[in-house]
Amino acid sequence: MSKIISVIPNICEGKDCKFIDDLTNKLNSVNDIVILDVSMDKTRNRTVFAFTGTKKAIFEAGMILYDEAFKHIDMRKHKGEYPRIGAVDVFPFVPLKDVSIKESIEASIEFAKKVADEFKIPVYLFAESAKSLLRKNIDKIREGEYEGLESRLKDPNWKPDFGSDEFKPDFGATIIGARYPIVSFKIFLNTPDLKIVKYISNSIQESTGGLHNVIAYCGIINESHLTQIVVKITNYKATPLYKVIELVRIEAKKFGVNILEVEMIGLIPEKAFLDSAMYYMNINNFSYERIAEKNIQKHLNEKLGFI
Repeated sequence: MSKIISVIPNICEGKDCKFIDDLTNKLNSVNDIVILDVSMDKTRNRTVFAFTGTKKAIFEAGMILYDEAFKHIDMRKHKGEYPRIGAVDVFPFVPLKDVSIKESIEASIEFAKKVADEFKIPVYLFAESAKSLLRKNIDKIREGEYEGLESRLKDPNWKPDFGSDEFKPDFGATIIGARYPIVSFKIFLNTPDLKIVKYISNSIQESTGGLHNVIAYCGIINESHLTQIVVKITNYKATPLYKVIELVRIEAKKFGVNILEVEMIGLIPEKAFLDSAMYYMNINNFSYERIAEKNIQKHLNEKLGFI
């Protein structure tokens, strides 16, 4: 498989372990599918899958995921610390190896049409697949969330790209599109004060005057009464991971608050970690070919034709 596209669907179920295990097994049963990661989050009541395979396999597994979510998840009962508009909230296509963003866009649009035809639900295109600038930003599509979706569907400006514009109370709507790789993680803070954490969250995200390419959400962890900030960096090369962490640390110190730990969500590009390691270790003039595994793989690829 020389060309690799990863899909990273997010579903609004993060508490029912049996359902997630059963769904993972059904996805695994599809020929040519490779499950890369499954991340459950009880606080957000959300699970993030990551899998890859042939285009045919990705489409087949994707349809299984939508079908199972349709049967199991009732959005009228869903609660979680994260913006969402539907049972399968978002289904991104991400180019990983020897695939252009153009090919990823084409695949995402074809899949979006398939989902709309099969399930008769509202489908919005986002990111690089968006047909208008307003819909490139997923937060714009999610404004008002599931609770405001019924009235939003009546607005001609928010007519879905595909599928029905009728409100489906049990499922909601879905967002599909191609995007570049992102870095997602959770920052846990040693304070129960949500006002403080909201201030810190607003200070780092782009939409409220913070760092470019950063989206942040905050919430309380019910089990421990501590707080967390969920961060997404949409362009980790322009806005490095370490820069976001350090800004959170600086803003938190204003209130005598510290970072307890950072938990990564889903798969993370290697370069994001290496850049952070070089920053914190003050390493200069470093070549990535000096990493043993990368150097060995490069020579194996050249001599043996590995992919």
